[in-house]
Amino acid sequence: MKIITQNCRGLNLPERRTNLLRDLQRERVAVALLQETHFREGAAPALKNKQYPTNYFSNHPTAKKAGVAILIAARLQFQEQDHLIDHNGRYAFVKGNIAGRCYTFATIYVPNNNQSRFLKNTLKALTDFTEGTVVTGGDFNVTLDPKVDSSTGHSSIPQREIRTINHTLKTLRLVDCWRTLNPLDREYTHYSIIHKRYSRIDFLLLQQEALIRLRRASIHTAMWSDHGQVSIDLESPLIRPTKTTWRLNDSLLTDLPLRAQVTDTLQTYFTENETGDVSDMTIWEAHKSVLRGKLIQIASQRKKEAGTLMSTILDRIHSLETQHKRQQVEDTYRELLEERRRLHALLLKRHLRQLRRSKGFFYLHANKGGKLLAHMLRGQQHPSQVHKLKTSNGTTTQNPEKIAKEFFTYYSSLYSTHSQSDEEGKRIKQGHMECDKYFSQIKVYDGIQISNPTPCNSLNSQTHTPT
Repeated sequence: MKIITQNCRGLNLPERRTNLLRDLQRERVAVALLQETHFREGAAPALKNKQYPTNYFSNHPTAKKAGVAILIAARLQFQEQDHLIDHNGRYAFVKGNIAGRCYTFATIYVPNNNQSRFLKNTLKALTDFTEGTVVTGGDFNVTLDPKVDSSTGHSSIPQREIRTINHTLKTLRLVDCWRTLNPLDREYTHYSIIHKRYSRIDFLLLQQEALIRLRRASIHTAMWSDHGQVSIDLESPLIRPTKTTWRLNDSLLTDLPLRAQVTDTLQTYFTENETGDVSDMTIWEAHKSVLRGKLIQIASQRKKEAGTLMSTILDRIHSLETQHKRQQVEDTYRELLEERRRLHALLLKRHLRQLRRSKGFFYLHANKGGKLLAHMLRGQQHPSQVHKLKTSNGTTTQNPEKIAKEFFTYYSSLYSTHSQSDEEGKRIKQGHMECDKYFSQIKVYDGIQISNPTPCNSLNSQTHTPT
């Protein structure tokens, strides 16, 4: 079971949400502990899909800042027992069962000041809430050991604060997973441009008794955020996920050389098989498998090439980051920024492909009754429902039948033509006469005019004769 913690630096842009969900699906992440979503309460965008339908958010009440979230994959079949949400967007806890075993997941975003006090109060609340195996992740905005977790060997946070934080974690028997498996390594999760300093301030913590189930801990290269992702792998008796069905990569159809290659394949197939020994129906049905196999082959090849390019760029970024951590040379940093721009362009290409798929989906289902229409109507049903109405006699009613009758009476009188006054009737009749006079003078085509025109208020047809 793979668990990650990620400082997202804002997820209000659709591109960032797409990048996040794509990375989670590609890495087969089971639980994602997110910080700095920058969602505002009451105006938060959707952050879920079929693979990650279960989510818990703690949003800031007034501004687009802070904010944390927990995303849980559908394949875990997570059964929630309880959850606890901070109203200032600083932490979120949830506990439940996965394959008969109880887990508690916590995501924490520590402010830039008074870290020790905040962590002490938050972890105390977590202790009262927790049950089963506890996994805590977050951005602590402080290094636990500045000598090895900071490129400069020191921290701007007073040593007393750091000692208090370490004492709190030790008291609660929470252990830094990455440092446990990498006691001598120096890796960082964030680079401060202002202070020109690398630091490891993002952590995944486990209870000491649960470390026996820890198999792997990694710090990944920062891709679309300014923080690197931290991940751990835990042993878990999870249900084996089912295989996904094949889906055509529609971007292949826009590639002209590829279309020519597929056309040649089909021509060769029909030439070799139209010998008269096999029925036309069998040949036609079999050609679909040949076409599908060819497209899968091409798509797999391109996927490998794209994966190789992505790995090359990430390795290059990692190498440049390592050089820059040791010697902060401006030329190295410029090369690092250039590689990040290449990475951004590659991610943007994938994002555009996802947009094309979304447009295609809405195009196919726009005028059809189905789940999409039902989902949209479900969201409009409640806002458009009239719960209370003031009737024509001045009383207020909540009875649905009386409300419907009041609407019927109002619109019946509004569009009725029998309730017109005499003065209004005269005005309408005068308008009809002026209309008849106007049309009687119109000449149609060459030398043809309307004779004895039809009155505007008459439904009887009249004959038209040429002059």
